[in-house]
Amino acid sequence: MSNERFSRQVVAFGEEGQKKLSAARIGIVGVGGIGSQIVQDLAYLGVKNFLIVDDDIVEESNLNRLVGALPIDAREKRLKVDVTERMIMQINPEARVKKLGMNLRDERVLDALTHKDYLFGCVDNDAARLILTELASAFEIPLIDSAAEIHPEEGWINGFGGRVIIACPGEFCALCANQIDLKIAKIELESPPEKEFREKHGYGLGPGVTAPSVISLNGIIANLAVTEFLMILTNIRPYNKMVVYKGMEGKVNVRIDKKKEDCVICNSLVGKRESADLKRYTRIGLPKDLP
Repeated sequence: MSNERFSRQVVAFGEEGQKKLSAARIGIVGVGGIGSQIVQDLAYLGVKNFLIVDDDIVEESNLNRLVGALPIDAREKRLKVDVTERMIMQINPEARVKKLGMNLRDERVLDALTHKDYLFGCVDNDAARLILTELASAFEIPLIDSAAEIHPEEGWINGFGGRVIIACPGEFCALCANQIDLKIAKIELESPPEKEFREKHGYGLGPGVTAPSVISLNGIIANLAVTEFLMILTNIRPYNKMVVYKGMEGKVNVRIDKKKEDCVICNSLVGKRESADLKRYTRIGLPKDLP
């Protein structure tokens, strides 16, 4: 690819920074509203090595925010990873893309993620966030975790925003930031019989509600995530461990939370690699040894 393409970036990052972008092996879990925008950013920046993970298909209701998706993708029920791969290759034909249209709890997905230099978590549930956080810590891979949320109330929005967490193993993680609810994660990891038993006995959390999602909000969070990734890669400035966008105030705040002294992930899993037994999450039902 022509050096002219990235000449304006080289002015900012230097030749060395651009080389790091080109060489970085990136894993993205979840290529929906936020994930698809992160992938687009990375492809334009010159990242060439992608692993994209998502078992979901494109639906018509995704077309308001899924970057790269077309109406025909929804009609033909194409996998989001197929749409994302197409977008990457259109932006950068020299890219190498491995796509896994599988659940994060698939053994092949967990194995593939352990060979990446950086991970982006763009998931919408605490169970997946817990698994990714454990994996990143055990295999000492920086994890950029992103989430956005809109709070509707009787036809009105009473709050919206999002946050980005940079989880560097042993330093800080989503559990330290109180962004993983272990009670909810346990429920999400249950097998159908376990879930049926719990709901039958009155332990349910209530019916699922379709969450609102808007492309502009996703874009803010995605770009904050990619910017902090660039700070890790280029050392232009120290990266922020947690960045919060408060939509009603129109402000981006940097949180200075510190690692929790009793964080089981930061204190017990760093560098454990295979001995952390991430494969326990591939078994159907709720693992007996959650944090």
